[in-house]
Amino acid sequence: MSEQVYQTNKVTVMLAGAGHEVVYYQMQPPLLADQRFMIAGHAAQWSMFETNLNNLRPDLVLVQSDIAPDPDSLIRALQKISAWHGIAIVVLPLAHKDFQGVFSKVDTVRGVFVAPINWTEIVQAAYGAAVTAQAKLNQTAPMQQSVSGYSAERASAYITGTKRIAVLSHAGGAGCSTIAENLAYELSVRLSVKTLLISMGLPPAAAPHLRLRYVPNLSEYFDRPGKATFQAAIQRRENLEVLLAPESSLDYMRILENSNQGTGEGSIYGMLTDSEDGRYASIVMDVPSTEDLWMAHASIFANTALIVARPTLADLAAVRHTLTLLLSGLKSEKRLAKESIYLVLNQYSDRCSFTPRSFQEELSKTLGWAPPLAAIIPYDAGVPQAQDDGIPPVTRGDEFAKSIRAIVNTLFPSVGQSIDQPKTHKGILRLPKIRFT
Repeated sequence: MSEQVYQTNKVTVMLAGAGHEVVYYQMQPPLLADQRFMIAGHAAQWSMFETNLNNLRPDLVLVQSDIAPDPDSLIRALQKISAWHGIAIVVLPLAHKDFQGVFSKVDTVRGVFVAPINWTEIVQAAYGAAVTAQAKLNQTAPMQQSVSGYSAERASAYITGTKRIAVLSHAGGAGCSTIAENLAYELSVRLSVKTLLISMGLPPAAAPHLRLRYVPNLSEYFDRPGKATFQAAIQRRENLEVLLAPESSLDYMRILENSNQGTGEGSIYGMLTDSEDGRYASIVMDVPSTEDLWMAHASIFANTALIVARPTLADLAAVRHTLTLLLSGLKSEKRLAKESIYLVLNQYSDRCSFTPRSFQEELSKTLGWAPPLAAIIPYDAGVPQAQDDGIPPVTRGDEFAKSIRAIVNTLFPSVGQSIDQPKTHKGILRLPKIRFT
């Protein structure tokens, strides 16, 4: 990768709209193509909007008003972003065009558009508004130099295709196993989304964390590769199905040696391909941090990546390395699209050297882009304690569970919508909820 340093004055933006299609397929594409912006996060439900807004503190909020339970709630939320000098662009459905003036009166709103609209034109207008706001801020506060600091019921959903999620990091101890195991448990056991967890480390972390045996493991499959022997390697924790890498170093290395021959039958990639037999809505891979074929084949197989990092300088360097691998280190036909890569900031506290925003900005300085944050997970000493007791932490800590649920909402919006339907409250503007595309 070139050593070129990209512009650092990018506008951080949060995208929010009523549904996955609007946010990811209408709002996001023109912003990904525009190097002047850095997408800090997304929200497809109101609960995610409120949480991400407070955590990310973006320069710009691009919001479709229909995400809110009522207009008053959206107005109150947009008034709060003045605390960090944020601004907003609001998009209204055609039926609510008469309320354009009401939103225009909100101090932080710099534009109100009525559907149908051209998102590329809105992006251009949004950038102009953000630059103007920053210029005014610099004039009024010339000595301000840096970004402000940051002081269940079950649901099932029909999901088309299989989400193949690689949870990975080049920094040891970042928490990949914890995130992968609890994401898989949340999906399968608590949300009834058919999920397979593949614990690929040496030794596999899921065995002690989920109170599983080390045998059977993937040696059962690699001794006789093929779909017919696949089931013999599976263990179960409640509704969650789990595949464990061998605990034996000799078996582990033998699988690596066989995988050197290619990606066909008997390789790690072949095993992963056989695992996708149409029964699973999600395959979650706990990918080891060592850069060998366990990592490489998992990265090639994945259609989604969660990069886990702590807010430290060492993990920042590790994320840069991981992104370089995913975006340019693999063959072009095997690379993940940028919109399929997310960042999970783990073990965050107010005492960390980096805030979520500054961590993303440091990535953007050298890469010209940073993945949006799927979750910011606060430091919680109860997480390893629960794991030592063989209890998934997602069932114990409310804040940790909320963070895992944020990842679910990002990766599986249809599941998130069925979990957390906002209640409609009466307000000053009594607008019915209307969705538009």
